Amino acid sequence: MRKLFMVLRVALQSLTVHKMRSGLTMLGVVIGVAAVISLVAVGQGAQAQVLSRFESLGSNLLTVTAGANFGFSRSGLRQNVRQLNNADVEAIKGLATTIALVAPEYSANATVVYGGETTSINISGVTAEYSTVRNTSVSLGRFITAEDNENSAMVVVLGQTVVEDLFGSRLINPVGEVVRINRQNYEVIGVLRSKGESGFNNQDNVAYMPLRTAQLKLGGAGTTTIRSISLQVRSASEMDLAQAQVTAILRTLHGLQTGAENDFTIQNQADIVDTLTETTGTFTTLLGSIAAISLLVGGIGIMNIMLVSVTERTREVGLRKAVGAKRRDIMIQFLAEAVVLSVMGGLIGVGAGIGGAQVITPLLGSSQALVTPQSIIMALAVALGIGIFFGLYPASRASRLNPIDALRYE
Repeated sequence: MRKLFMVLRVALQSLTVHKMRSGLTMLGVVIGVAAVISLVAVGQGAQAQVLSRFESLGSNLLTVTAGANFGFSRSGLRQNVRQLNNADVEAIKGLATTIALVAPEYSANATVVYGGETTSINISGVTAEYSTVRNTSVSLGRFITAEDNENSAMVVVLGQTVVEDLFGSRLINPVGEVVRINRQNYEVIGVLRSKGESGFNNQDNVAYMPLRTAQLKLGGAGTTTIRSISLQVRSASEMDLAQAQVTAILRTLHGLQTGAENDFTIQNQADIVDTLTETTGTFTTLLGSIAAISLLVGGIGIMNIMLVSVTERTREVGLRKAVGAKRRDIMIQFLAEAVVLSVMGGLIGVGAGIGGAQVITPLLGSSQALVTPQSIIMALAVALGIGIFFGLYPASRASRLNPIDALRYE
């Protein structure tokens, strides 16, 4: 241990002789490590942000949508336009044993008016189960209940953006107020907890009313169509089985023959999350790999400077060998200098990378930078490895110098 401290002390003394040169050599490693830390943090932050958005939609989620799919076949353009309806919802409730909750949704564009303020939004008609299946909660008041749906109640729950657009700062609590939707009065019974924006979609610019009310008032008398059906599966292990059950139920109900294409689409949230995780993981790896190139350049700079140092200190090496220093001692000394350069540059780079991540993140359109201990350890380990790898050849070259020739070197 004492010998190690002595080696490090001598290495630091040798490097401080040429402070400017040592600083510029470390700069390559600093930039490389900072780039790796900051870009990986941006990538991991984006991944965490995307996953959190999907998790906010609900857990163990399957979503069934009407099959308005366009495509090309041998016979030309085809179009499946069958809509989902209340019968589909009841069939899934009664026959799908793996489904815990069923939350149908009907939606339509509407104009909402309060006082002199007006906003146009997409209003969804839902049932009480929707709040559990889609992980939706209220910050004020209450959500839609089964009684509201049975009675086709003229009530509405507003998102935070809608509340701000209609009420501004005039009302702290809009619950109990009456708004007009398509020229009819609705009582505000709740305000949704904010979910924020997701890409181009503002999850707070929404409003919910009872499903039957929406079908009757927004769709017209006799309307039974459903835009989508959200399904909460009993457990994650039953997702595939649940998807197969729902597919079989709807194909039978819709009278689809064997070989006929589905006129509906079932999206598995787990599959979507896995795909997004893989995509963002690849993106993060790509960013880290690009940044690692600058670390490689920094390592080449270390080797270059160490070779210059060996040449400048040829007589010193010869003198040390003449007084008994072994080849191993010379090699360890020069290798220690290279490692000290890279590790010090790595430590400074970590600090710069953490700060840089906070600056780069908003510039790339993200809102979260995630610096993990794993990325810091990886960057420091790579910096150490670069110091050893690129310092090994100069150290080996110094250790092989002939002491007589070294003493005669001018």
